[in-house]
Parts: sequence; C-alpha cells; structure tokens
Amino acid sequence: MKTLIKIAWWSNAFIKQFFKKKKKMVKPENMTLREKQSIFALNISKLIVWAFDNGYETTKGEALRTHEQQMLYFEGYTLIKTGSNLKLAKARRKSKTMNSSHLKKLAEDINLFKDGEYLTRSIDYLSLGKYWVTLHPNNRWGGDWDKDGDINDEKFKDGNHFEMK
Repeated sequence: MKTLIKIAWWSNAFIKQFFKKKKKMVKPENMTLREKQSIFALNISKLIVWAFDNGYETTKGEALRTHEQQMLYFEGYTLIKTGSNLKLAKARRKSKTMNSSHLKKLAEDINLFKDGEYLTRSIDYLSLGKYWVTLHPNNRWGGDWDKDGDINDEKFKDGNHFEMK
C-alpha cells in the first residue's frame, strides 16, 4: 500500500507540473499524442502497482505493435519458422481493426498471475478493468469495450488489453 501511496503522490505532482505551463486544463480530445502517451504510461504504472497491492503479479505483454504485425493480426495470419525458413500460415484473427492503439503506444496487454497461476479469462481481469477506467475518462478495457459493466455482452473479448483513446 505504501508503494501505491507514493505513486499516487508522484502522479498528482506530475499532473500538476504537466499542466502548470498551460493556462487551463487540456481536454482529453485536445491533447497531443505525446501528452496522451505520458499519461497512458503513468496510468499503466498505477495499474501494475494496484495489481501487486491486491495480490496479483503481472508481466508485460504486447505494447508497441508494428504496422506489419497489425496487418497479420487483422487479416488472421501468423509467421511460422521451420528451420531457417519462414512460412505464412492462416491463424485466428487477433484484431478487429487496422487502427489499433498499440500502433500509437496507447495500449498494453498485461499478463496476470494469482498465486503463480496465469489467468487468461476476461473475468479474471475484471477488478483491474474496473480500476483502469477510473484513472482517465479516455481509458478503455478490452473486457468491457462498451463500458456498460457487463463483460458477457462483448463479441470480442480481450480482457488483458488496456488502452487510452
């Protein structure tokens, strides 16, 4: 808990300093990409600390994604290495868009563990998702894309995905 308090204090100091040079608070839709990336990085840090303080462990999943990787995910392909050869193979489609927030460094997939067990279901990430959306109005969680509190109505479940729009 002490870690979380230190992060909370530091983040509040950061946000005050961040906006100090501006006469008025910048609305989320008027922020530059760099400003969003800074706030996103800070919020991901808060989320990870919150997870640890609540009995979870995390490892980092995918964050930055290249356009080429996004195209493979969107079209439903993967690369398979056999010996020294690479082969393109059909796979499950991993993305519904070519405009992923991963391309802009505004998304992170987090691997979650509890008591040493790797958790993969969206329901396992529910408490993290609820906390994530409280950190910024533009934050979205892949387990509840429409932010209605019902994780069962999602057609594309991506519970380990945290992003800022």
